[in-house]
Amino acid sequence: MSDEWDREGPYGHPVVATLVGGAILVLAAVLGPHFCEPVPLPALLVGGAAAGLVLWLIGFLVTTRHAGLGWKLGSLALLIGAGAGAALVAHGQFQTRSRADASSFADMELGTDGTPSLPAGAASRGPVSSLYLSSIKEDQAAVRAYGEALGKFGAGALTSPYMLQQNPQVIGHCGDIAQVRALAAEQSMARLARRKALAEAIGGASLPKAAKLGIAKIAGDAQADPLLANQQAMLDATGELCTLLARKSWGNANGYFGFGSGSDAAAFKALSARRQAIAKEAEALDRAARERILAGREQVRTALSRSIYAGE
Repeated sequence: MSDEWDREGPYGHPVVATLVGGAILVLAAVLGPHFCEPVPLPALLVGGAAAGLVLWLIGFLVTTRHAGLGWKLGSLALLIGAGAGAALVAHGQFQTRSRADASSFADMELGTDGTPSLPAGAASRGPVSSLYLSSIKEDQAAVRAYGEALGKFGAGALTSPYMLQQNPQVIGHCGDIAQVRALAAEQSMARLARRKALAEAIGGASLPKAAKLGIAKIAGDAQADPLLANQQAMLDATGELCTLLARKSWGNANGYFGFGSGSDAAAFKALSARRQAIAKEAEALDRAARERILAGREQVRTALSRSIYAGE
């Protein structure tokens, strides 16, 4: 009785069919990640094994059906195993590319003013890094534009009787504070849109859940913007202060506002306390943002220190 592994039949070429199928799987594993979106490892393994089965069926119809039973079963096992192996290779490539992207957040630093700073070449590390770098630049531009709008309105003059005497026109246009409010609202909408785009990019990255959560923590909440509420509260108080000073019941009392009206003096004191409280809230928001970014960075670093084949 002949050995099943040695009897290929008149037209059976299982070795060639298996090698061709394996080569196709290798090419798919190497080239696929460059053209496809990241896929979770379990789905990749199932898909790789299924691809191996499909290639075996094609080879079976073309030639392997003429081979012995040993070759039929052996080539089936080899191609399914090769498909799973190709899935692991593809997963490694997806992870390598995504981890290069995520490394920008592991390597980031904070400036003395709390502004995030990404490493050189971060924009080329991946889509999330590129989006976040653009977001940082746009946030900085928004801060400058907001400051310029406040300066144009003359908000600084409302804090000093000397400055107000030098720039008295501000109290003649208190209603212009509405333009600054509109700018703040517009900037908030743009800020949330940037965060939403970042959230979508983070969700589509082929990364462990812990790394995604860390990057999302750095990026900020895409649903709420506490900065806007703080800005609007300060603008409201500034508008009320402008209206109060427009009554011109004040004078320069050695560098401080002095009021001839007791009610105006009390209102000024209350507004000053309110503005100070709002300013402290702004400082607390800045501190919370720094702490959030640093915590997110450590979360990303920890996640990237694990194997690419480790679980979530």
